[in-house]
Parts: sequence; structure tokens; C-alpha cells
Amino acid sequence: DDLLESVLLVAEVKELKANPNRLAKGIVIEAKLDKGRGPVATILVQNGTLHSGDVVIAGTAVGHVRAMTDHNRRTVKVAGPSVPVEITGLDSVPNAGDEFNAVKDEKMARELAEQRKAKAKEEVFKANAKVNLDDLFNQMGDGVKDLNIIVKADVGGSCEAVKASLVKLSNAEVKVNVIHTAAGGITEGDVTFAAASNAIIVGFQVRPSME
Repeated sequence: DDLLESVLLVAEVKELKANPNRLAKGIVIEAKLDKGRGPVATILVQNGTLHSGDVVIAGTAVGHVRAMTDHNRRTVKVAGPSVPVEITGLDSVPNAGDEFNAVKDEKMARELAEQRKAKAKEEVFKANAKVNLDDLFNQMGDGVKDLNIIVKADVGGSCEAVKASLVKLSNAEVKVNVIHTAAGGITEGDVTFAAASNAIIVGFQVRPSME
């Protein structure tokens, strides 16, 4: 009650207002891969109004809002400012904290998503240059012991929790580097990335999804 009262007071003093008569934008609170429904994201609308059927982009995920449910699991058709809803219809699982936007042009949204994917992939690979196993063993023999880990989990929140726990295991002899986290099953792309980065994959409540 005290927190809610403080939020309302700050909003009133700073005159924080949202315009419901525009395309929706907001933030992804949580996301997961549901076996029956596919990628599912809980989002908070911060501005504008989200409608069922809208084209949205959330991080690198794109899709039409196929269904929207409120916190009581009731189906809703619209969600205005400050309203959290769970949506389905995205082509992949976004990350918690990703910004989402409703857009008019689906083609442009997919092009933007591909650009974001390419940029993210390039940055990750630059940060983790490829070396072979012989190089890794030589480094460890010289006293350099970095353990690179990729974390996959059922939901984004679990990823962050597992990552935080693993990082705490670092000590004077071994440094734990969590180089990538994502919600969803372990894919062939994850294995390729692990091989290129001399990393191991840790799965939390997920299974390999490749042959």
C-alpha cells in the first residue's frame, strides 16, 4: 500500500501521463516458451493502446498479437497504458526487459528484427573469439582458467537467477563468464555458439530441441 501510494504521488507531482490514442509501446516483463502455445510474453503497456491482432516487435521477436489475457487469465481485446497482459503470436521468445512496439508495417518490423539479430550475433562473436580445444588447454596450463557458460532456461527470470548463481562461483582460480542467456530449448545454434566460444551449456528445466 505504501509503495502504491508513493508511485501515485510521484506520478501526480511529475505529471506523468500517457497517450492512449497511439500505437502501443512498453516493456517485456517476462517471457517463456510454452509447449502448447509457443512463445508467450508478459508485457506492460507504457504508452498507447495494444489491440488484439496488432503487429508487434519485441527485441528481435516479431508477430501478430494472436491472443491477450489479463492477470486473471481472462481474454481481452485491448490493453491501455499501465495495463499488463500476456500475449501470444510472436515468432520467438523475447528477453525480459526488451522494449516492445506495435507497428503498422510487418515487413519493416521483420527487417528491423533481422538487423537486430545480426548486430547482436556480431557483438557476441566479437566478444568471444573462436579458439580450439588445444588453445584452451594451453591457456589453462598457463594458469588462465576462464569457464564460459551459456544458460538456457524455461523462462527469462530463471535465466537471470541461474546466471547470478553461477557468477558467484568465480574464485581466484576459476572465473565464470556467462556469455549468453535465453529462454527456450537448447538448439543447434546454441551448440555451434558454445563450440565457437569454448563454452558449456547449462539447461534449467529445458531439453535439447535439435536432432
